[in-house]
Amino acid sequence: MAARPCGGNMIGVILAGGLSSRMGEDKALLEIGGITLLERTRQVLLEAGAERVVVSGARHGGIADRWTAKGPVGGIASVAGELDDSELLVVPVDMPRLSVALLAPLCDERRMHATRWAGHPLPMRLTLDAATRAVLADMVELEGKACSVSALQGRVGVATLSLDGADTRALVNCNTPDDWHEANA
Repeated sequence: MAARPCGGNMIGVILAGGLSSRMGEDKALLEIGGITLLERTRQVLLEAGAERVVVSGARHGGIADRWTAKGPVGGIASVAGELDDSELLVVPVDMPRLSVALLAPLCDERRMHATRWAGHPLPMRLTLDAATRAVLADMVELEGKACSVSALQGRVGVATLSLDGADTRALVNCNTPDDWHEANA
């Protein structure tokens, strides 16, 4: 078996609680090579070294989003309420080119509470501890507050990795049928 770059102490989190309204069908159930994006994403996280994978979004047997109007941060907060303190590898379900090679550097960088690629809030590594839980609780409860993954990262502290020379096509997510066709061309 090949080495697992993220080690065994990481929990994979797949964000799959959205409505897929721009896509017109459930993005998690779109297929590549005969498997759904949800299953493909789960496989990549396990190959990267996640000891287990949880899904944000009740439609797919995952953890129900308690804050449905708070986007990915609401999903992360919902998952955080069900997990012990740990390292999370958070990915959206709609990245058809997600790979172990893309995730490994995120796992390696742990100087800050979160790690992401420059210009891309997801995927990210996130330390789930009391400080992160407090920020998540604040972000989902207060009205009118910026509730984006980038805002979460700014509040907990984020290390940003450079994409110099990297193939950024692996970071493309698909929100519309046109995005999907382009990513799979």
